Amino acid sequence: MRAVYSCLLLVIYNNHLTFPIQATNCPNGYLKATDGRCHDEDECTGAFVQTLCGSNTDCHNTEGSYYCTCKAGYLNPGKQRNITDGRGCEDEDECNGTSAQTLCGSNTDCHNTEGSFYCTCEAGYFHPSKQCNFTDGRGCEDVDECNGTSAQTLCGSNTDCHNTEGSYYCTCEAGYFYPSKQCNFTDDRGCEDLINLLPNSSSFADIDSFAEFSSTSLFNLRNESSTEFFKLISNFLEVMENYTIAAARNLHHQQKAKFSSNNLEIVMQAIRNSTIPNDNRSNLSTTNNSLNIGWESVAGNESFDVAAVVLISYKHLGSLMGTNLLEGSENESKLELISEVVTAAVTNTGRSHLLEPVTLIFSNKVSRNSSRKSEINVESAGVIQQRTDKKAKCVFWNSSAFRWSTQGCQLVEFNATHTVCNCMHLTSFAVLMALDVIEGNDAHNLHLITLVGVIVSLVCLAMSVLTFTLCRALKSIRTTIHTHLCISLFLAELLFIVGIDKTEYRTLCAVFAGFLHYFFLACFSWMLLEGVQLYLMLVKVFNAKSLRPTYMYLFGYGCPLITVGISAAVFSQGYGTNEYCWLDLKSGFIWAFLAPVCVIILVNGGFFIITVLKLAEKFSSINPDMGQLKKIRVFTFTAVAQLCLLGCTWIFGILHFQKETIVMAYIFTVINSMQGMFIFILHCLLNKQVRDEYANFFHRFYRLKKDSKYSEFSTSSTQGPRSIHETGM
Repeated sequence: MRAVYSCLLLVIYNNHLTFPIQATNCPNGYLKATDGRCHDEDECTGAFVQTLCGSNTDCHNTEGSYYCTCKAGYLNPGKQRNITDGRGCEDEDECNGTSAQTLCGSNTDCHNTEGSFYCTCEAGYFHPSKQCNFTDGRGCEDVDECNGTSAQTLCGSNTDCHNTEGSYYCTCEAGYFYPSKQCNFTDDRGCEDLINLLPNSSSFADIDSFAEFSSTSLFNLRNESSTEFFKLISNFLEVMENYTIAAARNLHHQQKAKFSSNNLEIVMQAIRNSTIPNDNRSNLSTTNNSLNIGWESVAGNESFDVAAVVLISYKHLGSLMGTNLLEGSENESKLELISEVVTAAVTNTGRSHLLEPVTLIFSNKVSRNSSRKSEINVESAGVIQQRTDKKAKCVFWNSSAFRWSTQGCQLVEFNATHTVCNCMHLTSFAVLMALDVIEGNDAHNLHLITLVGVIVSLVCLAMSVLTFTLCRALKSIRTTIHTHLCISLFLAELLFIVGIDKTEYRTLCAVFAGFLHYFFLACFSWMLLEGVQLYLMLVKVFNAKSLRPTYMYLFGYGCPLITVGISAAVFSQGYGTNEYCWLDLKSGFIWAFLAPVCVIILVNGGFFIITVLKLAEKFSSINPDMGQLKKIRVFTFTAVAQLCLLGCTWIFGILHFQKETIVMAYIFTVINSMQGMFIFILHCLLNKQVRDEYANFFHRFYRLKKDSKYSEFSTSSTQGPRSIHETGM
């Protein structure tokens, strides 16, 4: 019986694990069924779910219990994952913190909503899907406001639209200005013609602001061949005249006023109540210019309440007013502006015909910058030409013809520092200098000689390089020097022919100028090595040590590279000009080439003198059977050849200062443009070893050609009978 009772208890225990307990009261989380058993209660159904979990939650039933979670976009205040306290969940602000950038992407704004969020693009950006609101995190791309017809609407007329990241800005086209004188703007007011620009008032500050804005606009519009451009300059000068006279009318009797800025200097004086001072003249001076005028010319013959005179000196305007625009200067030499442009204005309405001349004294720019008294100009490969002052001209700006004119103005005195002019009218004045240049037939002849000479030199240099490379009998240190001298000279002259006039491509022109600078300096470096090697051979005969190739390469190509590198780093704008692709002359940058060249010529000149003396000793002990005249001829030819090889002929170019030395220009052009031919003649044609190699080459070539013809004849002869035999003919 006890065993049976134990088994019964075990069955009851096992049934308790799989079946509801039949009991009077069920545990929490269970409900009593009709059969008396306890079943799981689903707390997540019915009306009490909201009370159990709270708002913005999801209820999840479990066996005998339940738990709650927050809906997407909501957070539990206690930061718990599962909740049963009925407190509910609060809205999660997805746009708070760094997660917003991840959710929306770049260039976006995040907007939180109840239980969610959405993204919009920042101003100036758009979503790839073109949707206004999105949540995909792709971010937004820049809107190109300036693309298409909308640019005109955004900026207005006479403008240029410039797109930026997320925005845009507008600028005025050249020759136009924005009404508020801003450089950049974003409204659609458009721009007005520059000819309508006026100062805000006749105060010095407003006049200077007007002058600065006008100068900047004119520099941006600069066109020395446009009538409209010079019309704007004439209008600018007239406005300046009118507003400064208006300012001068406010002065007291005999009061002077001065103003100076980065753009201009103004000095003025006034008299009142028809009262003319005892000295009867007004003297006005700026830093570099002065005006002396009689008060009767200022006031005229009538009685006056106020009579005023103004002198304006423009510091930068001269570079905009073409010096080639001189009436009747078609056959003149090139002109250069050597003074500041000045405006002399008076209240007298009859200032176009004064009763007596006014005196203007200009300070010459040449004296204030002595390095520009003359300019070295590269006319061709190695032709250096010096321009010198010829004659000063007192000129005024004819605002109706838009040209400089000498009418009514007379040169009184000219020296190295000042120019004195007398004029019978008042307007804007300056001093032009006519410069001598090589021109006409001489320029054409020099250009033709240079072109032919350089082409001949290129051919000879190529043949020389091939000879030095292929002729084994010539292998030596001197041959190595000659080879690299020829290579450097070949590349320099080839670049000169190809790129010296490529001025329309500014960057390419600067590159050509840089390479020309490098290869011409490399030529002189190898010429210097030639001089050193000659010195070692002739002076250190018994204890001569040849130059090491490694050191030669480092010096021959390294020193020019360092020079050009430093020059480009210090003043890269010096490479390439409007006239030619060479070094800038006006800034003195040409000395980056001339300085090392002069040093090398000076050193090689010493080596040349030593070489000549040694040659003289050698020829004095030469075979007495040789005639004296023949000795002199051989000696002279050898000396001249070494002179060319060492680059000493460039002395002629540096000494060529004026037009009267045109013969020296021809000599220098012929010698230097044909330097390659001289090298070929001296080291190839006059060298017996090379002549023998040439003879052997042509002999082998002739025999090869002859053998080829004989072979063809033999082949055709042997094939003829075979053909007859085979065909039976």
